[in-house]
Amino acid sequence: MADESLRTVVLDAVIDGTFGKGIVVSVAELKAKFGADYSENYLNTFLANSEMGALTAGYRRFTIRVDEGVYQIHPVELLYRMRDRELV
Repeated sequence: MADESLRTVVLDAVIDGTFGKGIVVSVAELKAKFGADYSENYLNTFLANSEMGALTAGYRRFTIRVDEGVYQIHPVELLYRMRDRELV
């Protein structure tokens, strides 16, 4: 996992059905699943910083906020990752 970004790991887990509820994920779920591999500070802000329209530099945008601490993965980003993995 060290060679992959958290973004890639999250997208793969959503595609594989091992993370989230469909394409909806939460900060609490993120911390529960990946807390051993990443700092709590990073996980607390990762989805918000990855939100479409966020002004934080250094993050590729791929989430849409649907509620406090709850985000939808942008479907096009899932499609791009599925193409990278040659699933479609």
